[in-house]
Amino acid sequence: MRYIDSGSRDPRDALATWLNAELTQAVTELRWQSGYFSADGLAPFIPTITRLSTTDQPIHAVIGSNDSETLQAHVADLATLLRLPRPQARLGVVNFSNGLYHPKTYHFRRDDGSQAAYVGSANLSISGIGSLNIEAGLIIDTRSGDSPSILDAIAASVDAWFHPGRSGLEAVANPQDADRLQQDGILAAAPAHRPTRTPSSTGVVSPGQRPSLQLLVPMPRRRGGGAGQIATGTPSTAVVPGILPAVPQNPFPSYVLFAPGQTTPTQGITALSGATLPGGYAGLIIRLNQDSTRHWRGSPGTANISIPVPTVSTLRFGMYQAKYDRPRAEFSLTMRYIFTGGEIVSRPAETNVMVYGFAPGETGHGDVRLVIPARPATYLRDQINARGLPLPQSDDVALLDWPTMQDPQIRLTLLESGSSLFAQFRAVLAAAESAGQVVGRGACWLPAGAAPSW
Repeated sequence: MRYIDSGSRDPRDALATWLNAELTQAVTELRWQSGYFSADGLAPFIPTITRLSTTDQPIHAVIGSNDSETLQAHVADLATLLRLPRPQARLGVVNFSNGLYHPKTYHFRRDDGSQAAYVGSANLSISGIGSLNIEAGLIIDTRSGDSPSILDAIAASVDAWFHPGRSGLEAVANPQDADRLQQDGILAAAPAHRPTRTPSSTGVVSPGQRPSLQLLVPMPRRRGGGAGQIATGTPSTAVVPGILPAVPQNPFPSYVLFAPGQTTPTQGITALSGATLPGGYAGLIIRLNQDSTRHWRGSPGTANISIPVPTVSTLRFGMYQAKYDRPRAEFSLTMRYIFTGGEIVSRPAETNVMVYGFAPGETGHGDVRLVIPARPATYLRDQINARGLPLPQSDDVALLDWPTMQDPQIRLTLLESGSSLFAQFRAVLAAAESAGQVVGRGACWLPAGAAPSW
């Protein structure tokens, strides 16, 4: 058992520090109950929530809406992140007319059967998790010799809220339930008006003013608006919209954003900053070249697509350590070939986006490249040849669907040359090139809804 108290103003006593260290791949179940909740506080949990949700492992969450002040959009964000509805996920909102729901406990179980929990004063909010507030609590862990029965009781207290007929609990089965709870007066559409409290960047107190506090652990802040409008970064740092912290890092350009301290490549949803493409576009219409068509020609080497700079701030890189340390983000990629009367779809394969030409001593032109994996490309080549269809070649157009927080994978659509669909998108790219509206070399924006659905 360990006591942490952020009154010390030591980052090691912030709840976020413990969460960032302990929420590893070993965690197989996650539970919490928090009297107050905002999506700002979710950053340390997001990689674990995403992993457990993808594999449908248990996440049970109970949050309060005291005085009906919890925001509808924040609850919708959480429901979306939990991928509700799914069998092993439960989310509930507690609201009473004459009293507060006030516990703050966070519990997880690991793959070796061990358990750990925090019990204390920190709500699931940016001020609680990141310790802008003075918070105190106990860390309990069976690996440190603490009683499993105590940890079992903490988990059971969360699960008990989902027993049938529990008074005060409103179950959230899907993101749309947040709208219903707002209409019922349980959730709020907008924040309650309160005097603004701004963290001090220096800690200096002017005469006549009270001392101020700053976050002990940099945390993202959620911007107003619809679901998903969350801003990342640290105080006094330029930020972009997103859910996870994403910051520039020397010697790389400012549009290349990193997961702070990440020494390995980011993957999937954690490889996204949460920023969206400008104008709500869904991706890119690209012109293939000798490099990107390498596998369909049967040429050796790695096939790549150059990624335009305006797309890069949507990504969140870690570092790939080799001869030259390069920023790298890893994704799943699915490819398809659409022809008149049908389509051929590959199985998903691993790919990466990597930044070249900026590391000390590295030669290159400073570009960002997406790898076209050989396995799905070869599969498509064989299937296309078997049907007597034209293979993709240099100067053809293709469609690149961009990854999002809701669907964090990349999709590449190849088109039969001579088809009406091919002619349609070739004309769009040609018009953009004529009007000077390209995005980088040989690409333009793909409007949302323009590409055939997957």
